[in-house]
Amino acid sequence: MAKGPTIIGDIEMGRRNTFEQGVVISGPAVIGDDNFFGAYSVIGGRCRQAHRQGTAWQRKGMVRIGSGNYFGEHTVMHAPVGRATVIGDNSSVGAGSLLAHDSRVGSQVTLSVHCSVGGHSVLLDWSGLGIGSSLHPRTVMGHWSFAGMAAAVTRTVGIGQLVVGTPASFLRLNYEAFVRSGLDSTALTQLREFLETGRIPEDPSPVSAAVSEFEAAQSHTVRNRVLRSWSDVEMERSRMMVHD
Repeated sequence: MAKGPTIIGDIEMGRRNTFEQGVVISGPAVIGDDNFFGAYSVIGGRCRQAHRQGTAWQRKGMVRIGSGNYFGEHTVMHAPVGRATVIGDNSSVGAGSLLAHDSRVGSQVTLSVHCSVGGHSVLLDWSGLGIGSSLHPRTVMGHWSFAGMAAAVTRTVGIGQLVVGTPASFLRLNYEAFVRSGLDSTALTQLREFLETGRIPEDPSPVSAAVSEFEAAQSHTVRNRVLRSWSDVEMERSRMMVHD
């Protein structure tokens, strides 16, 4: 294990975390066990939005990192301007990637190298971004979804969808993720029925849980839209004042 990271502020640290040279962690932050931080990765840095507020900005939220995650070289995970910037368990953030302020990454998520995740975005369990992909702020990647290499994801991606291109559009279902996630035959049948008919299983299951989490994530983000009139400007201004 290399020399420990540069620690700024209050950090609650778990066990068996590995840090290569040049790692910087700014608190407040909570970090679980068995994470790997590549050289010169920065956790909890101050984002542009906070900097624009100048001395008036007071950090209230924290960074939360689960266990078993991988952060490649030169990765950045910004501090929130709201409550938290979060990553779950056993996810991978490739070298040179950015998790912007207030973004939320679930468990078993894969971000390839040089990916950018916009502020307030959500990547739910078993989702991912291909090499060089970007996710627009306040956008949701549903469970088992994936954006192909160099995709520009500007709209929410539904459960189990594979999207490609700029702007990203639906190509097919992401069958590989259904297998990798270890869904049993019952769950696979329920997932297929949901994707084909929209029917949500009545009994608790991985599929019904995924739908609930997806709907909750959508409700906490704002659908991207183009402002085309002064009335749109007034509505957008009102929304920003509420969410700020």
